[in-house]
Amino acid sequence: MKQLSKVDFRIANFIIGLIAVFMIFLPTLILKDSETSFSGLEIALGKEFASLGSLASGEIAFNPIVLLAFVLPLIGALIPFFTGKVNFISTCVYAVAAILIFAIPEFTTVTVTILGNVNEVDVEWTYGIGLIFAASLSILGVILGSYNLYVSQKTK
Repeated sequence: MKQLSKVDFRIANFIIGLIAVFMIFLPTLILKDSETSFSGLEIALGKEFASLGSLASGEIAFNPIVLLAFVLPLIGALIPFFTGKVNFISTCVYAVAAILIFAIPEFTTVTVTILGNVNEVDVEWTYGIGLIFAASLSILGVILGSYNLYVSQKTK
């Protein structure tokens, strides 16, 4: 079987990271027992999903951890292009991204404001297609990086 060269690894790694980042535009979280879904971008930057003027409103708060979870695969993809021996760091970045992506429902804060009273609401989420693909691609980045580490250690 033909081994991946360093250039092939970098290109494959970059493609995986780039596709994982674009998953931020797909539905990431879906309200359980509902068809209401939110994209990763809406969850990361915050979104008001209900408004009754000054009486009541509902919103998802800005969440930098979700934004970081979707940006980390791109960082993991770009690391091998800028430095030589950082396959381990790239692999670790992909692993952290996968963990954070799977934890997005835990980090998402939903608040409801009624007559000026702000209350945090516990919402049951279902994973959306964007979250599943982003996490899967991050895991694929970990596998690719681990394989490349194994091959580089084997040839020494």
